Amino acid sequence: MVRVLRYPYLTAASGTCALLLALARDACIAQGQIGWGVALLAATLMMLALCVVLLSCRFFVDEQGVGVGILLSVRRTPWHELGALGVLRCNSRRRYLYGMYVVNGDFLNLLHHAPRCGAWGFVAPMTGRLEAAVEMYCPYKVCLRGQGVPMRTKRQRPLWQYALLNALLMLLPALVVFAMAAQAMLRAVHTAHAVTAWGLAAAAVALSLAGALLLARVRVCLTTCPCISEEGVSAGRGLYLPWSEVRFCYGRRTAEGSGLFMLSQPLEAVSRHGCPPLMCLSLPDTSTLLLAYLTYCPYAKKHL
Repeated sequence: MVRVLRYPYLTAASGTCALLLALARDACIAQGQIGWGVALLAATLMMLALCVVLLSCRFFVDEQGVGVGILLSVRRTPWHELGALGVLRCNSRRRYLYGMYVVNGDFLNLLHHAPRCGAWGFVAPMTGRLEAAVEMYCPYKVCLRGQGVPMRTKRQRPLWQYALLNALLMLLPALVVFAMAAQAMLRAVHTAHAVTAWGLAAAAVALSLAGALLLARVRVCLTTCPCISEEGVSAGRGLYLPWSEVRFCYGRRTAEGSGLFMLSQPLEAVSRHGCPPLMCLSLPDTSTLLLAYLTYCPYAKKHL
């Protein structure tokens, strides 16, 4: 059996934060700052709990099938119950292994919720060990090594107005959340009651994680800013697709937000076994981007 972490970077970041908090707590205790020691101890324990949860978010591959889950809640799926299995590049040059279940298999729903897993399927980061395990255990042929990533041939026009607007809408709440976290931590330091201090420190850590999540979304908005030209489209400095390779485009509009998914393969090919490695762009649903797709893409469907 081969296991890989579904969130390797978050796991490493949480473990590093827990180690730094523990070192800071030891330094405060050595200097006699008991209040800071209690608050930092609570923060260290919360970060360790988060690290354990992330370490348990794993993806499994063996001769019987695949499995994905957290702690004791693991979904096991035999190979014959996978409706599709392939390699995906979405907005970046990193590769991911995606799979859809026969029941409730919906590739667009999988993309919309990735990297979260559910009844529609799963997405896991591709590693050398995982690639070798799929080639060894998978009973049907899966193309895991495809063509190289296309390179830009001409300067593109970035649509900064959309990226900056979304980034500002999340940056201001992130600053407010970090200010509330700092205030809660300072109150925890100067509180004599241990239970109250632990509660305030836990609230500070939770608010800090929420602020970090908002900052991560700000980074995503800035790094995946749509860039277009007459020859192709790209997600910021990430993945680039010539218009001639955009075989399918879908506009998903929900109450939570809207977006455009551009795929390098038709949707019918993605939903079956043996699909070549797929490149996907997940971009904001803007009139300028949609007009560029309808104008330059030879496979554009005019009903979008």
